[in-house]
Amino acid sequence: MKNVLKMLILCLLVISIISGCQMSDVKVARLHQPRPISEEAAIVLPEPLELSEIPYVEEMLPLWKQSTHSGLTADACSYWNLPTNRKNNLAAASKMPDTYQSGLDHGFNQQWSHAYLYTSLGFWIWGDADDDFYDNLNQDGGELESPEGYNDRSAKYYYDRNDQYNGDWYLGYAAHYIEDVSLILHASDPTVDMLIHHFDFEAWIANNWTSGHNFAATVAADQYYYIVSDPKASIRNAAKNCSYWTSDLGETVWDNYEASGFPTGTGIGNSSLVANTKTMLIRAARYTRGTIKYTLDKYNQWGNEY
Repeated sequence: MKNVLKMLILCLLVISIISGCQMSDVKVARLHQPRPISEEAAIVLPEPLELSEIPYVEEMLPLWKQSTHSGLTADACSYWNLPTNRKNNLAAASKMPDTYQSGLDHGFNQQWSHAYLYTSLGFWIWGDADDDFYDNLNQDGGELESPEGYNDRSAKYYYDRNDQYNGDWYLGYAAHYIEDVSLILHASDPTVDMLIHHFDFEAWIANNWTSGHNFAATVAADQYYYIVSDPKASIRNAAKNCSYWTSDLGETVWDNYEASGFPTGTGIGNSSLVANTKTMLIRAARYTRGTIKYTLDKYNQWGNEY
């Protein structure tokens, strides 16, 4: 049943992509105006921290999954003043879904589990990042495929067994999903250009993370977080408010990425692209910070045990 359901949804995605091919050169009018991010009304300003740099930055690699995931997660750990050992554990784990859920040999998990795609009509068409996010944090979200945590485990599973190290690992692993859907390309039913230049866009962000436009510094300077109280709802909100089809932000980012010639290099891209990508990454960071607070509050894990 699970495989039949996935194949049915895959067929719908193919149809959607074909439709995108037919309208790739046509501006599609959205049917409604985007709504404010629901968490934004409940932003809390914690005690500011002195963050002069992202303490955990690996050698820059050409894909989003390497430097950007670890950078966003490390920023969130620093924001909450977690010690270096916990920060390094979470940041390293945040890259792992791209290793453990990669491609056709894993039953479409990379394409399915890392996305929550909205269409030009404003409705969901593909992806269950919300379920994977929840299950890696809380064990079982009650959906057909649960539990979907790596190896059927979760942060809850290990925290409940007084194993903070592995609980933190799963928290970092889960953060990957909300970081992914906070990017336009993991939230938008793709046009042909989005399919062709997906990795180019991610490489451009990675290549400007600590160099060029220095997105890391912009993220670290922001002092807010989004309250995460319902992980699945937060995934859906994050996706809807950066999707090309349902948000002004997503539309502006991608239109200007195209207008800039689909860059990958350091320090290039027009001013609107840079400014709006910074906004997108700030939102991703706020969601990651909120995810850490939600989980450590829920399982009473603020004390350091390793």
